[in-house]
This record gives sequence, structure tokens and C-alpha cells, in this order.
Amino acid sequence: MIFNGIDIEIERKPIKNLHLAVYPPDGRVHISVPIDYDDERIRMYILQKWIWIEEKREMLLSYNRLPERQYISGETHYFKGTKYRLKVNRHTSGAYSVHIDGDYIVVDVHQDTSSDNIRQTLYSWYKTQTLPIFGRLVLKWQEILGVVPARWEVRQMTSRWGSCSQSKGVLLFNIELAKKSIECIEYVVAHEMTHLIERNHTDRFRRLMDIHLSSWQKIRTKLNEYPI
Repeated sequence: MIFNGIDIEIERKPIKNLHLAVYPPDGRVHISVPIDYDDERIRMYILQKWIWIEEKREMLLSYNRLPERQYISGETHYFKGTKYRLKVNRHTSGAYSVHIDGDYIVVDVHQDTSSDNIRQTLYSWYKTQTLPIFGRLVLKWQEILGVVPARWEVRQMTSRWGSCSQSKGVLLFNIELAKKSIECIEYVVAHEMTHLIERNHTDRFRRLMDIHLSSWQKIRTKLNEYPI
């Protein structure tokens, strides 16, 4: 649906209430609506929320963004909230590897390795390093919330830090979180696991977050300092 020149995604679902979200990095607007809502009713809802939508999009579009990476020596890269310089060592032989040496993330690769393969090597390392962190945090929040996901995964995601399929009990976490601080990772774990209790961002959802992670809104702001 186009409204005031903005393409708004409308998803009809078997739900009782509307759910509006604006996603980084480009201010994508998505609304989940009950199946029986007609277009006119949806347009009235958008009109009522239009000032909020514009403010949210303006905020997201004004965020600082990390420049596109070339995966060459000297670039700035992040791991667990700490800034490092990338150092790419090219060799005529030997296995690919990644390690931290002081202020550097060091990537050892074959001399003919492309930038894309260096990226894949780095992200494989990110995943190996962060899986235990997610595992510990999921167990922690199982105890706090009294819910157990059927399955959780860490994968590349294009526009969300995480997602929850309440009906299937499946949690997905974005590998980009490896670049964020532990408190940001924990916020996303807590957020998605709370969705196992409350599907939408309702008052009940926010109350649960306030009870169990009182600083969640400040952490969310920190998390979105650099969008995906």
C-alpha cells in the first residue's frame, strides 16, 4: 500500500490487533493486521499513526552508518562492542584462520583469496565465537521467563537483530550481533524470548521487559546506534 509516497507493507494475519513496525536501516514500514480489515480501515489507522511513522523513519535514516567494508588491512571492525583494526595476512599455503592480536583482528588466508571469501572467513569466526554466548543467554532467560524455545539459530539476517516464531517456538539471531556488546546481545535474546510469552509489542510485552530488564530501552538505543 502506498501512503504519502511511502510503500507500506501490509500483512494480514489471524490476529486481534494491528502491529506497526518501522525497521532499520531504510525505514521500512510493516503493518500486521487482522484478516478481516479492509483497506479503508487500514488507511485510517496509518493516518492516525502517521506523525509517529515519520518521526521513526527520520530517526532511523539519521543514524550513523558504518561504511561498506572492503575486508582489507587497516579497516575498522567490531567484535563484542570493541573496535579493532583488520589485518589480512596472505600466504601461499596454510589453513584459513582468525584470531585477535592486541588491537587487531588477524585473518590468515591464501594469497589469492577474494574479499568476499575473507568476509565469509571472518563471519564463520564470528559465529563460532558467539554461539556459546547465545547458548548461555538462552539458558539464563529460560530460567527467568519460564519458557523454553524449541530451537534457536544464529544466521545472517538483512533487517532484524532477531525474530521469534511463537507458534513454532523458533528463535533466530542475527550474526551481526557478534559486533555488539554483550548487554546488547542479551537484550535481543530477552526480547525474542519474551515473544514466546507475548507475540506482539503490546503493553504486556513492555511490562514483562520492564520487570526483567529494566534498562532495555536504553540498551535498544545503543544497539541501533549503527543499524544492520
